[in-house]
Amino acid sequence: MTRSPVAVLVGLLAASALPATASELSPQDFAYEVLLVTPGSATAYRVSVPLDVYRNVAHEDLRDVRVFNARGEVVPYELETPEPRLAARPRGPSLPLFPLRGEARVALDGLRISVQSQGTTVNVETAHGATQALAVTSYVIDARELSLPLSALELRWPDGAPDFSGNLRVESSDDLAAWRLVRGDAPIVSLRAGSAHLTQSRVEFPAAKAKFWRLTWLGTPAPFELSSVTADPAAAPPQAERETLTVAATPGDQEHREFLFDLGARLPVNQVNIELPEPNSVLRLRLLSRAHPTDSWRELTQAEFFRVQTGSSERHNDPISITRNSDRYWLARVTAPDAARGAGAPKLQVSWDRQDLVFLARGEGPYVLAYGYGQAAAASTALTPLLKGVIVQEASLGTVRLAGGPTRLESPRVVPWKRLILWLVLAAGIVLLAWMAYSLSRELSRTPPSKP
Repeated sequence: MTRSPVAVLVGLLAASALPATASELSPQDFAYEVLLVTPGSATAYRVSVPLDVYRNVAHEDLRDVRVFNARGEVVPYELETPEPRLAARPRGPSLPLFPLRGEARVALDGLRISVQSQGTTVNVETAHGATQALAVTSYVIDARELSLPLSALELRWPDGAPDFSGNLRVESSDDLAAWRLVRGDAPIVSLRAGSAHLTQSRVEFPAAKAKFWRLTWLGTPAPFELSSVTADPAAAPPQAERETLTVAATPGDQEHREFLFDLGARLPVNQVNIELPEPNSVLRLRLLSRAHPTDSWRELTQAEFFRVQTGSSERHNDPISITRNSDRYWLARVTAPDAARGAGAPKLQVSWDRQDLVFLARGEGPYVLAYGYGQAAAASTALTPLLKGVIVQEASLGTVRLAGGPTRLESPRVVPWKRLILWLVLAAGIVLLAWMAYSLSRELSRTPPSKP
């Protein structure tokens, strides 16, 4: 069977458009390399992607990173974001504890609490100015100095106290007048049998924040008085591990009171903050960014930033969460022209979720992390399902070294092969249809007309 010249031409064009098989990469194909220090012997290792990689890659998605073994072979690797971890909870303080004797409502109505010297001195008096010799039926706890919500209270009573088993009602208030029920029946136990001692002294409840707490015995009060109460702050939600970079400002447009920042890298930023140069400063700023010096600025957010001195410490505004932004250049513009920003220039602090590079220890070490190659294609492998039950060891980074040099960062000119092939095929189809129409018309012209 023979093929038309047009079909042969189309086939040759399509074959010529197929990419050639890429040769094996080597560390010299990349601009830079850094030695990976791998302690012991393990199946896989993990290393946090360093800032220098973000600064010296050709592609912001990090497709141009590879790990090589001692034979110069690429080993399987994966870029992953570690799972968020629970933040360590601070140990709660011991809170001021005020016993109430007799009927709880009457006792509280007659209670007077005065605070002196910013909460350092607390005086408690009853309506008659003296404590009556009645059983303690409830306690008021002063939690005004706490900034975090509580999830539990740890109770303490004297050693050798009589045995007891009962329940407490837990309430909260912000003004000592209106009380909210937090938990209705928290068990409290202190029992002994020979040398054994059964104790339940922790009162747990849904996380809540309040200035005051009240504990009331249900039924018979305990035959002892509480000696102290320790607060247990609620657990914070899991937080992603973060990396942070702080950059000083360079003066910008003085008329618009602007400050320019160059991160020096395309970072996956999702949280920003401004550090003001002087204490007791408040400044409202508009934050903008752009990928290249020639691009137009695009606004990200507006916010008020502050830095206030409070005794021996300082209070600052919280960082601002933004949509992931990989722009290198940033600008902070003062929104109010007459704002008193003080002396000095602010600093920009950016944060992003930590990224790890996990690789399999195939072949002998030492292993090398190479990065910065404009012609690289994505090569990350999904290793997470393969490493279930495998302990991934932590690796560390050595000194950065020059490999192929900065010229490796240049990206090749992209040829739109698919579009070119499509147009060639369409042109060939038009030529083929025209040739067929021409051939058909010639045959019809040579055919004699049929006789009636």
